[in-house]
Amino acid sequence: MNRIVKSLVVTAMVTLPFSAALAQEANVQKLADDVYAINLMGYTSLVVIGDEDVLITETANPFRADVLTGEIAKLTDKPVGKIVLSHEHFDHTGGTEIFKGAEIIAQENVRAVANLDPLGMFPDKIDQTFDANMDIDMGTTLVRLHHFGAADGVANTIVQLPEEKIVAIADMYRDGGLTPGVFLTDTNLLGNRKALNAVASWDIEHALNAHSTSTDPASLVATAGFLNDLYDEVQPQIIEMLKDPGHLVPGIMELSETLVLPEYKDWKNYGDLPLYVQKMSFAIMHGG
Repeated sequence: MNRIVKSLVVTAMVTLPFSAALAQEANVQKLADDVYAINLMGYTSLVVIGDEDVLITETANPFRADVLTGEIAKLTDKPVGKIVLSHEHFDHTGGTEIFKGAEIIAQENVRAVANLDPLGMFPDKIDQTFDANMDIDMGTTLVRLHHFGAADGVANTIVQLPEEKIVAIADMYRDGGLTPGVFLTDTNLLGNRKALNAVASWDIEHALNAHSTSTDPASLVATAGFLNDLYDEVQPQIIEMLKDPGHLVPGIMELSETLVLPEYKDWKNYGDLPLYVQKMSFAIMHGG
């Protein structure tokens, strides 16, 4: 990691008005024995206390990670020994170096962007990667990692605690509405649909959303339904457009301006539906 760049990033964070940086106090929720959700500075970390050490997600950045250490210390004196990267986006991968000696675990596709990080936020090394699934025995419980393919990023990892009926997901849905279209830059809606449908079929009591304090699975299930409805509207029309491939792109752009899903009109950011139509259409066309 570029230490100069990282130092500049940390300095920038610390020199922000201190009241703004700490405007949001940590929201700590106990979800089960030895399992917590800590929402801090706009990110929610899953915290699993094991027999010997602690597993966490969402370090986010060095400043937040440093504050997170204090919140975890209120729960246990065991060290953070495992950090699971939810995906490769740099605003989620920063700060792992704060947890000295912790093993960093990620889906193997993270390596595709490791040398692209302009902010020094990506870990210096990934200790362990997995392909589709991985089980981690914490002693106190089982943590299961899933990768269903490209979704929000190419290395999206869904963390499941089967016994406790808990999942942790990053950036794949928003509570009570649509994720603003501007944030869909690296989102594959076919992948989001596949992953959310899979998770929605599980028996879930708590669903941690990386940017929310809510653990209610209802928004996850609702977003899976929205993506299914969107796909069902778009896919047949793309097939029809392929009869005249030269009109495909103009046809997609026209569809994005005319397609409506009235049952979702009261959702937050429903006005960004045209961007969702475009993203789903082009995902259907070339997989991303």
